Amino acid sequence: LSGGLYYPLEQFFITQLPADAVMDTSSSGAFYNFLAGTAAGSVNAIVCNPVSAVKYKTWGRDVNRGMMQESLEMLRKGGIRPFCNGLVPTVVRDLVFGGTYTFLRFELQYRLQLTSDYQWASNFMAAALATVVSGPFNLARNVQYATKSRHVADTVRDVLKQFVQETWMQPTLMDKLHHVQNRLRIGWGTARVALGMTFGHFVYDKLVGLHERSREHPLL
Repeated sequence: LSGGLYYPLEQFFITQLPADAVMDTSSSGAFYNFLAGTAAGSVNAIVCNPVSAVKYKTWGRDVNRGMMQESLEMLRKGGIRPFCNGLVPTVVRDLVFGGTYTFLRFELQYRLQLTSDYQWASNFMAAALATVVSGPFNLARNVQYATKSRHVADTVRDVLKQFVQETWMQPTLMDKLHHVQNRLRIGWGTARVALGMTFGHFVYDKLVGLHERSREHPLL
């Protein structure tokens, strides 16, 4: 759901920018790309967060009670609050991810002069780097999702402060790096997001192309 919404939102916000701004290779063009990505990421997070909160709860059960029953139980125990758990770090995470991703993928395309056949490479690299950059906020999001429905979740600041303290307490530099990698899921998780975003853009681009061709040639 999140990946499916991102590209239409990104395209919508790009169309709201000044004419030719996205194709501008200057610093102002890059800034406009960043704005479009942050806007798309923010709206995407707000729309999807309640669903993600319910999904996380179902994963934490020995027996999956289903989305509807889990939602009713969350509402009964905590009202609307459990559905808002993770909202702030999710918005910040997706804002950082979206801005970084859209900015980097257009910059890589322009700077490396990639043709359409190789734009997947810029999408993959941009998504991987954006995942790493937004990783601390994803950690805060997961901690808040794990909070019981009747309890108040830790703030983003508290979660990140604890993360820094835990990292600093590791005895060696390698231990510190391993702790960061493990807690921020840098590795397979990064590759999974990068592949997902790359494939998602491929599908979206193909569907847009089919739609445009059907408008130009209705009988086809």
